[in-house]
Amino acid sequence: MLKWVEIDLGAVRRNIRWVRRVLGPQTGLLAVVKADAYGHGAVRIGRLALQEGAAGLGVLTLEEAAELREAGLKGRILVMAPPLPAQAREAARLSVEATVDGPDLAKALSRWGGRRRVPLHVDLDYGLGRWGLPPAEAAGFLSSLSRLSGVRAAGLSAHLDYVPGKNAVEAEDKLRRFARVAEEARIAAPGLAVHAANSSILLDFPHRRFDLARVGNLLYGIDRTKKAKVEDPFALKARVVSLRTVQKGRSIGYSSEYLAPRTMRVAALPVGYSDGLAMEPAERFIGFMSPFRYYGRLRGAKAFFVGRVGISHVLLDVTGVPGVRLGDVVSLPVRRTAASSRLPRVYL
Repeated sequence: MLKWVEIDLGAVRRNIRWVRRVLGPQTGLLAVVKADAYGHGAVRIGRLALQEGAAGLGVLTLEEAAELREAGLKGRILVMAPPLPAQAREAARLSVEATVDGPDLAKALSRWGGRRRVPLHVDLDYGLGRWGLPPAEAAGFLSSLSRLSGVRAAGLSAHLDYVPGKNAVEAEDKLRRFARVAEEARIAAPGLAVHAANSSILLDFPHRRFDLARVGNLLYGIDRTKKAKVEDPFALKARVVSLRTVQKGRSIGYSSEYLAPRTMRVAALPVGYSDGLAMEPAERFIGFMSPFRYYGRLRGAKAFFVGRVGISHVLLDVTGVPGVRLGDVVSLPVRRTAASSRLPRVYL
């Protein structure tokens, strides 16, 4: 292969175990596998999480839930975005738990829920502004659910606009208000699973973990709080397919934008922005350095990008890396969810 993504399942397993130890026995782990498990493979990661004792899996859409069911996963699945009322029949067929934030969806789910009674998680909006009921309407809405035959109230949720190091005081105030609403809601609907914690909240607000924690980032080695002991299981790799010497002063790359500041050894890789690499050039013009330069890792050393990233190639300065040969493997930076699904996944 010339380019692929390596995923270390052992690292994911250790991350799951670390999160479960931190949560303790009182808080269940809802392993978030939306967006194809952040590019790691929803079916593989979902199966692993359930084997490791996760209370369930979190997806964003019914289509994502269907992929898991078709692969034979039998565990609990929460669809974390409200489906459309027209999708109620499919939600019932897939035996998922559904996020709701309005009566039309609840009534539609009730029509198809039958004896199973679709479990509903009532989502409240504390400022993120994407979906969710106003918190003041929670009690009345939960009361209305008790009059619908095909559904049952199973959870109360919120997703805060919290970013570590940015708005902690505001987040604590919102979590406190959510806890008060949840306490009142449990009177009207005993047995509700209350959840508002994601990866950052469970670490920065350990007293607000509630009954479930919806964890994605930490499972995949991403820690915005810098407090976790987790490993990065994801690596985009490509092989060197061309090596050439570029003389000082020669322009290379699109727009003739990059001028070689010295005689250089340049390697070409068959991977570009269609695979998920950033399009920004390493330097726009000689003498004007960008604040950050992208690089790959080759033979244990950094090899910086030169010129613009193309749709299917990137050039690296390997002048300072001894012994580079055709076929050498380079590890490259990529946002996991941007990494093309066409790239083969190799599981270790």
